[in-house]
Amino acid sequence: MLMESSHLALKTTTLCAMEPRKTGKISHLETKNPGILQKLVSMGILPGMPVTLLRRSPSYLFEVDQTRYAVDREIANHIYVSY
Repeated sequence: MLMESSHLALKTTTLCAMEPRKTGKISHLETKNPGILQKLVSMGILPGMPVTLLRRSPSYLFEVDQTRYAVDREIANHIYVSY
């Protein structure tokens, strides 16, 4: 018997709204502030990179490419993740 695989839609949310220990891929960075965008890009936080949120308090601690980063809510709110 042939079974059709159902394709689940990816959920996209900000890093702030993710549950700790969830892993996803950075879908995009969204900010009108060029300083924040430049900071994220220089840190290597780029679309397509796998990301794992480790904790949300006291700061947002997440891992990208085997490097851990801690950022405040303002920065984490500009990072969009699909999972």
